[in-house]
Amino acid sequence: MNTATDLPSIVRTAVQLNNFDTRAARLVMSPIGRTPERPAGLAGTARSGAVLSVIFAAANGLNVILIKRRDDLRHHPGQISFPGGRREQDEPPLECALRETREEIGIEAETLSIAGALDPAYILVSDFCIHPFVAWHQGAPTCSPDPREVDAILQVPLARLCEPGARVRQSKPILGTLREVPGFLFAGHHIWGATAVLLNEIIERLKAVGWKG
Repeated sequence: MNTATDLPSIVRTAVQLNNFDTRAARLVMSPIGRTPERPAGLAGTARSGAVLSVIFAAANGLNVILIKRRDDLRHHPGQISFPGGRREQDEPPLECALRETREEIGIEAETLSIAGALDPAYILVSDFCIHPFVAWHQGAPTCSPDPREVDAILQVPLARLCEPGARVRQSKPILGTLREVPGFLFAGHHIWGATAVLLNEIIERLKAVGWKG
């Protein structure tokens, strides 16, 4: 069994794990026929952003903070995502992730311990390259959602995403075409796209270092 004192170390070790097959873990939750890399023939350069996975321990085990984006936003309306957004000019990716987390859900950087960074992930629909970071928060954070961007804040037990029936496929319109998209089902929400891709990687990394849920 994982004890509360072990958990910050387990998360840090999982994020920094060497020789982990990141691509295989991400392909599991990628849309059918889609690879996680930017197409070689696509013109220009992808926009750059960063997201933060805030993990904490509760009575039901490890939890992660996700947000439900407002339905009237220009990019990814209504979707479940990590807090994050576009980088400002030469802003370092970690600073971007921490700033966006503070602005969107009110968690201050000084309350977080950065476990590490995951490899950048590419989103074809918005031509975005996102830099994912994982942070540990001691206990459940007090969140204050920005009503201009955030419709709801979800505290998601990672063990729930490992239960039978938690992984589902649904049809989603992607670039004008309906595609079968894998994802996680939680509290009536279908968590898909880059969020599901990164969640699955985090879960597989945790399992690789002995996390039992």
